[in-house]
Amino acid sequence: MKVALGWNRWNMELIGIWPEPNRSDQRWSNFKTVMVILILIYFATGPQSANLFFIWGDLELITENLSTANIPGINVIMKLVFSWYHKDTLKPVVKSFFDDWKNSNTKEKEIMLKKAKTANQISIWCSMLTLSMATAYLTLRAWIVYNSYNSNVKQDRLLLYPGYYPYDIRPIPILLVSNFGQVAAAYPAVIAYTTVDTFIAMLIVHICGQFELLRMKLRRIIGDDKKTRSADEIHKKLVSIVKRHEQLNRLANKIEECFNMLLLIQILLCTVEICFQGFIFFNVILQNENGIFNFQLLFFVLFVNFVLVHIYIYCYMGEMLLVQSREMSNSAYESNWFNASPPEARCLLFIMHRANRPLCLTAGKFGTFSMEMFSTILRTAMGYLSVLLTVAGSD
Repeated sequence: MKVALGWNRWNMELIGIWPEPNRSDQRWSNFKTVMVILILIYFATGPQSANLFFIWGDLELITENLSTANIPGINVIMKLVFSWYHKDTLKPVVKSFFDDWKNSNTKEKEIMLKKAKTANQISIWCSMLTLSMATAYLTLRAWIVYNSYNSNVKQDRLLLYPGYYPYDIRPIPILLVSNFGQVAAAYPAVIAYTTVDTFIAMLIVHICGQFELLRMKLRRIIGDDKKTRSADEIHKKLVSIVKRHEQLNRLANKIEECFNMLLLIQILLCTVEICFQGFIFFNVILQNENGIFNFQLLFFVLFVNFVLVHIYIYCYMGEMLLVQSREMSNSAYESNWFNASPPEARCLLFIMHRANRPLCLTAGKFGTFSMEMFSTILRTAMGYLSVLLTVAGSD
């Protein structure tokens, strides 16, 4: 179970959004969530949004403002709000996760462990990628701020995340506090960005593992020629399988209902981010006088990978959920139904018909996450980028 949890529990408890099923007092965790949101608004998204009014008309500065931290910051706030709001709704899902690990036999745990390693690797590698991306950007900006402090530059360029503050930040103490506050906002923000995605992935991977176990039981429900089960035994096992099937359907639907609107917002924002980062690459990085191989290019690669990996995880998990739930019908057909009497064999049709409506992970009920959606998102982002480059070229 610790392997399956990965870094998700620790990361979510750090920012106060872990839906612990056995915990009734939520005051401390709620306080942490509120503090992260307030720090993020005051030191990052608030000043950056206000700064848009002062840089309006400069396409490069606007795209840098929106893509680098403003849009991701808004995305983080949405994730925190959704996770915080649905914390009580997700508690039964997490409790079921714990119960499955506690009540499984050795053979079932071996199969579950294979799935758990996937969730573990997703949580660890995504967290490392996200923290590396944030560190690369902060290091880059700290170097730029250090070199430009004595120059006659606008005060918003003296911040790690360029933004507008309604007071003079040039005095060293105020400048240090402002930049330290932005660092304090950046790391909890990137943790929140990643851990909500990996938490959803962990739950879906676990549900897919439970579907695999259920399909094994379904294939063995009838028995073989040497050991044909009685009608009562078949009915008893079939009732157990149907109840478990419906329980897994409810859990998956609950996850989808909690996060489908968040996922819609995320794919829209990520599409815009990819478009803006492409614009920065072609109009800023490629035209850099120091050449293409510089620290800014490293951040660009990390940031684009960061965005694409999180989208890919959702599409991959959605595809996996579709396949695993649809395969229930094939497992019923693969059972030795021909060794049972016609009434018992016909009972399998209920499961087969139910599996014809597979589970899916959707973006606001508008689109289903799959590998096809991943390619659609990339094509859409490239289409927006082509338009943006055309507009910039005409200016």
